[in-house]
Amino acid sequence: MMSYHCPLCGKEKKGEALFCEACTKKLRTEYELELPQPLLHQPLPSTEEPADVTRTSSRKTGRRLLPVAITILLLLLLFFLYNELIRKGNLERSGWDAAVKSNSVPGYLHYIESHPEGVHFADAQAALMRLKAEEANQWEVLKQSDRVTELRDFLLQFPESHYVPLVRRRLDSLTWMGTLRSNTAASYSEYLMMVESGDFNGDYLAEAESRYRMLFQSYPVDQRTLDSIRIVVNGFCSALSSLDHSALEQWLAPRVERYFFKGPLARERLLGDLLVAAAQSDEPAIIYTPDLEGIQYEKTMEDNYRVNLPIVKSRNGAGIRDQLPGYIFHLELNPHFQITSVYETKPYPGAP
Repeated sequence: MMSYHCPLCGKEKKGEALFCEACTKKLRTEYELELPQPLLHQPLPSTEEPADVTRTSSRKTGRRLLPVAITILLLLLLFFLYNELIRKGNLERSGWDAAVKSNSVPGYLHYIESHPEGVHFADAQAALMRLKAEEANQWEVLKQSDRVTELRDFLLQFPESHYVPLVRRRLDSLTWMGTLRSNTAASYSEYLMMVESGDFNGDYLAEAESRYRMLFQSYPVDQRTLDSIRIVVNGFCSALSSLDHSALEQWLAPRVERYFFKGPLARERLLGDLLVAAAQSDEPAIIYTPDLEGIQYEKTMEDNYRVNLPIVKSRNGAGIRDQLPGYIFHLELNPHFQITSVYETKPYPGAP
């Protein structure tokens, strides 16, 4: 499309003219250039002109081509100046604005790599060093923090930080502690989904899968059976908490195949051993709080019931006061709903 602006000064010009009237006059007077007229007004040259006329025509043609060459050079110069000064300047400004907006290590690094001679190069380096120092300071705080949101915010702000693996491991550990406190099939399922989505590496993946299988109720539930199981396990936990060994007799079968680390033993022998152990121990009593809503059970071929029960242990006495979630009791009940076996899965090795 034909431009209607002079390439030298930018003012409007006639459609067929190379330059505006002012620039045309200036070129003719100051540089003694004869600018070509529009091609439509030039007569067609005769092929039978004499030699001297031909030479004259050649000289005129050369003179006419000179301003065209100058125009092309000027346009090239303008393009070069635009590319070097305007376009690159705009790119640098937009790059710096993006770096400031993100205010992140990757953002400032991208600006430094893209504009090594940029106006804000020193500013980008200073901001980069400030963020690096801020990373180190934040990690010192996060090492002691138990707030998952703070760890997630750090990962969003410093995705390329050298501390990312440490933060992700800390995030994994805190998330697992929260999962153990809930100690339900739903909480273990949620942890597994977070590992799958890449929130963290999943150092507790195998444990979460195992516990999910323990507490997920896949067996069809009979409400009367479930209610009977709840009565038994609640009474058993209450007797354990109060060290009422006569009450334990009500819930134990005549022969107990496994009682934590004891068995198989007759019920009377087991209760006698428990009385002696309680008299000799100076440890504070443990309170067993069952999660009756989290019970999982299934019926065996022998009409027994295998039961998994989430438990919270509490200790209060002898200078100890704490609460320990994440236990799972594994019980087996005979058809008369008497306990024939009981043992536990601890939240971590060495737990009381």
